[in-house]
Amino acid sequence: MKFKFTKMKNPTLFLLLVFTFLSGANVQSQNITRSPLMNQRIIEAKLREIKSSLKLNQATFNLFRPVYEKYENEVSGIDFKKLNKLLKVEADSLSSEEADQLIVNQIRIAKKMIDVREKYYKEFRSVLTPQQIIKLYQTEADLRREIMQELKKRFQR
Repeated sequence: MKFKFTKMKNPTLFLLLVFTFLSGANVQSQNITRSPLMNQRIIEAKLREIKSSLKLNQATFNLFRPVYEKYENEVSGIDFKKLNKLLKVEADSLSSEEADQLIVNQIRIAKKMIDVREKYYKEFRSVLTPQQIIKLYQTEADLRREIMQELKKRFQR
């Protein structure tokens, strides 16, 4: 599943997602949150893309939407920047205690994501098929990847 921003039905999705990423990239703490209106717009854009990707009819989408909104609010509370820090750090520059703390933090954050997915799998499963749930996770990953690629292209100019 590959998203092309030029083929998106709604070009505002890309702009909203880029804005979200850029505003999130400058946030130093998870305590600083986006405005509720901006957060809702982002969720709306993601929901449109997910509905299209999963080919959901309106009745299924109406059941899926509140579950996804709760899921998205929990996922947005996870600090993924700390998760990526492990991959970018110069390991030899750390003391044993610092390295240990970094690993423990990485495991804790990954576990939070697993806990959220486990919690919402049951709720998603009441509305979607397992195949659709896989497509949901793939769609989310593809959106993140496409946004990152597009941002890299735009900032390398």
